Amino acid sequence: MVILITGGAGFIGSNLIHYWLEKHPDDNFVNFDALTYAGNPANLAGVESNSNYHFFHGDLRKKEQLDEVFERYSIDAVIHLAAESHVDRSINDPSPFIETNINGTFHLLEVARKHWQDDLKSHRFVHVSTDEVYGSLGKDGIFTE
Repeated sequence: MVILITGGAGFIGSNLIHYWLEKHPDDNFVNFDALTYAGNPANLAGVESNSNYHFFHGDLRKKEQLDEVFERYSIDAVIHLAAESHVDRSINDPSPFIETNINGTFHLLEVARKHWQDDLKSHRFVHVSTDEVYGSLGKDGIFTE
């Protein structure tokens, strides 16, 4: 399986990559990350030499980069972690949050749909985020689908 992980140089993404590659050594990871303030390549020490790990320096706002990754690596699944998530920054300038969290996610969904349209059931798209992206849980503190 070839898994695209967005935001894989962040804390959660890098730990997921380390864990997954250890537990599932036959799977391949493509880490798509813009390496902004939240991404740290040092978080990936030890995996960069793994032949099942590939890094793509990219930006979710650039649909052509996402298309290139899907073409080059034949992506089977997406774990979408990339997001602008610092609330203080969003108050001062919401534009990057809208461009990345909304438009970037839309680009990723559209590219996945395009490449998977003939076999949607055998592919997976998982969006992982925080309350800054999904919103507050409310007074009960739980959410179910």
